[in-house]
Parts: sequence; structure tokens; C-alpha cells
Amino acid sequence: MVNVSMKWIDEVRGKDSIREVARRVGMNQGTLNRQINLDQLSFETVRAVCREYELPVIPALVSTGHLSREDAGIDAAATALRSATDEQIVEEVARRLRVSSMDTAYDVPVSEVLGNVTHMRPNVGGNDQALGEVAFESDIDHSQDTDDYHP
Repeated sequence: MVNVSMKWIDEVRGKDSIREVARRVGMNQGTLNRQINLDQLSFETVRAVCREYELPVIPALVSTGHLSREDAGIDAAATALRSATDEQIVEEVARRLRVSSMDTAYDVPVSEVLGNVTHMRPNVGGNDQALGEVAFESDIDHSQDTDDYHP
């Protein structure tokens, strides 16, 4: 039988030892070892580890059995999206983008609909100095790159 607690803590800790994990979260190493060996990480331990390792807590609570996917609402969004009509999805996207009129949104290219969105601004200003603050020169040779990159 798979020890879910051990599997989860191993994925989270990377190269850190169990002793280091315990030290970082401020708990006794023996307590952490016992919880792992019994496959019974407490809610508090999972939360403390997530906070220390800067991980989202809800997925970790699902992974360690404290919450079901339904309790966490993980499946709810996917189910809602699958059951929504195209019109409902477009209207929700328009609402989030604050598009004022949807009268012609279905009859014109999306770029024309979004042309009226004024609150969207680039994250970087138009001058080279601002770009230099967030970007760096790369040593990667892109001369052989193609347009068929699909993550």
C-alpha cells in the first residue's frame, strides 16, 4: 500500500531532509517522522509545510486526503465550464474584460471587440529602460526556432 504522506512530503521537500523540513516548519522531527510513517500527516502539518515551501494549501490537502476534490471545489469549475454554452462563456469573458456592449461580439473578430477595452495595459512601459528592468539578454540562439512550439 502506498504511503501517501511519504509520497507527498518527498515531492515537496526536494533535496531537504526530513530533519530540515521539521526544522523549517518548527516542529519536532520525531513528530513529523511518526506522522509520515503512520501515513497521517495532520492538517496543521500539511498547512505549515505548504506555507514554508510556498505551495498552495488546498491541492495539498486534497493530495493528503484531508479534503475531497468536491470539497475543494476542484471539479466544480471544470464541470461548470463543460456545461456552459459558448454564449455563456463569451458573455463571462466579456464581463471580466468589462466590454460594454455585446451586441456585435458574435459577429466580428475578437480583436475588434477587445479594441474597446481601455483598462488593459501592458505590464511594461513603452521605454527601453522599463523593459530592461524586467527582461534580460539571452544567450540562447533562436535562429533555428520554428513556429510549431506547443507547450
